[in-house]
Amino acid sequence: MNQHPLAIGLYLHIPFCSRICHYCDFVKTARFAADDPASYLRMAQSYAEAWVEALQREYPAGLEFRTLFFGGGTPSLLDAAYRPFMESLRPWLRPDAEITLEANPEHLTPERLDIWAGLGINRLSLGVQSFQARGLKFLTREHSPDKAREAVRMARAVLSNVNIDLIYGWEGQDLADWEADLDEATALDIQHLSLYTLTYEGRTPMARRHRRGVLEALPDERLEAMYLMACQKLRAQGFAHEEVSNWHQPGFASVHNSIYWHAGSYLGLGNGAHSFLNEYGSPWGTRWAQDANLRWLQEGQGHLPAAPTVGGLLNMPGVQVEIERDAPEWLLETVSSGLRTDKGININAICVKTGYDFRPRPSLEHALRQGLMQIDADGILTLREEEWYRETGWALEVSLSFVAP
Repeated sequence: MNQHPLAIGLYLHIPFCSRICHYCDFVKTARFAADDPASYLRMAQSYAEAWVEALQREYPAGLEFRTLFFGGGTPSLLDAAYRPFMESLRPWLRPDAEITLEANPEHLTPERLDIWAGLGINRLSLGVQSFQARGLKFLTREHSPDKAREAVRMARAVLSNVNIDLIYGWEGQDLADWEADLDEATALDIQHLSLYTLTYEGRTPMARRHRRGVLEALPDERLEAMYLMACQKLRAQGFAHEEVSNWHQPGFASVHNSIYWHAGSYLGLGNGAHSFLNEYGSPWGTRWAQDANLRWLQEGQGHLPAAPTVGGLLNMPGVQVEIERDAPEWLLETVSSGLRTDKGININAICVKTGYDFRPRPSLEHALRQGLMQIDADGILTLREEEWYRETGWALEVSLSFVAP
């Protein structure tokens, strides 16, 4: 039985959208009845309460949520409907918990912002994506550049912590377009900025057009130039670079996302949500995901046990547990996520946990000599900021440098 308090993140996926953006590969639906969101939240609350009970049983020293993140989908379609869910979980939320809601600019009103703030939501993540009309049209967004600017100002009038998302790599975008987006964003007094490369993935309309040759991805050289431009301009504006796609003003690092990046534990609720408990199961933790089908909540709710346990909830319908986790898998996860951040990876801690030795491969020895990466006196290995963009290749080289004695 574990004797230390469990402090974790909490994610709730809201799959409902007024329309589907053609690049989005997340779990979502634009086909739902008017009462479906409220019903969905009631069921998600039942699951949340069951998990709280199970985790308290497993960790009697205490449970607290460091963060709560409403992601989607489009969480900003709802406002007061979140009240029962929030009130149910409030006893387990830290007083200083970071509580984030993703929002579309077109949904913001002063009234809605006041409701969210009154519920305890203290951070807004706005899906601006671009301030260019051409970019918004290509990305099939509903808002205009002016609405995006208005939404940021409206949010800042109520909340002291606002993030905006921007996407780069849309067809026809050049460096001047990207520079204009960065200038617009930093002029709006935001605390956090997330910049994502457009990818053509899964079964999205854009991915299908890309596979048919109708859409052409921007060349890697231009995408890298856009990344480097962001690094330079945001540094000059006082933003700290915390992860390859994320920058913050001092004191406004993303607490919830850092849980993902640094192997923290989190509970994901709702369709397609993923979870990880570092403190449960094997020495390498336990990962699981919820079914993406909207029916799983309805079907599973009737099977919620009267006295839930972690093991029992993991065996419920619609839960897919990752089995046979081992040291190499954990190692690659840890290295991959850590190398793309300013904190890097702790070589000594990895060696202690895995029993491996760290023997840098020739490529790493060369990178260390060239200053592309460094290892400090405490055994922390970090990549130079410019190299975060190539984290995938470096992760394999670094992982292979850990060898069994």
